[in-house]
Amino acid sequence: MKSVVVCGGSKGLGLATVKNLLAKEFKVICISRSKGSISEDIFANENFSLILCDLSNAEQRATLALDLANIENIWGIVNNASGPATGPVESASRAEYLKALDTHLFASDELVKAILPQLKRNGGGRIVSIISVTARIPLENMSVSNTLRGAMLNWTKTLSKEVARFNITVNNVLPGYTDTERLLEVIDGVSAKQGISKDDYSNKIISQIPMGRFGRPEEIGAVAGFLISEEASFVNGVSIPVDGGWTPCP
Repeated sequence: MKSVVVCGGSKGLGLATVKNLLAKEFKVICISRSKGSISEDIFANENFSLILCDLSNAEQRATLALDLANIENIWGIVNNASGPATGPVESASRAEYLKALDTHLFASDELVKAILPQLKRNGGGRIVSIISVTARIPLENMSVSNTLRGAMLNWTKTLSKEVARFNITVNNVLPGYTDTERLLEVIDGVSAKQGISKDDYSNKIISQIPMGRFGRPEEIGAVAGFLISEEASFVNGVSIPVDGGWTPCP
């Protein structure tokens, strides 16, 4: 049975991806700082395992990379981590930028490099990163996130060309406004800055989404699950918005 590593898999979009992959009968190796919202039913699944690791900690990442390099039958990895601090460029600190790069870009790069030799030996695999539509359309009050997501977008495209000949695909999922703790944080920050209620700002966002609602975590997990699957064998180097039609044509 093929194994898939899911980073940040204890809640939100990561947990939704874990559930989708277990339903597809993959073995799932969940990476998280804690048990989070993982249910007892998932823990009882023999195809699920949890490795505790803080991806913002370089030493813990190095240990994790060594562990992953020694696990057999890894088919792929889903890179995913909690969003960076919110705020405008003017107030964004060097520390916030560096932490975001460390937790997202550097962590993804290091863990992928740890499993790449095995993917090549096995004749193929999947690399998926859950990032954000802000990679294409920068959003207000999210300067660090906007900057970071652009870097992840280009890292993915570059890597996809380098490893395609080994039957390894590399793709991004770009969630739009999705009903998660992260969205509540963004709504809190922007509504306070604009001096309007949270409900008014939420309704303002929803009015811009053609489907007239926020996304659900399982809808993001379904796309990540597809990109990990055998069926996505000729999908490579792309970034798929999952946003109810919010993103305009490029």
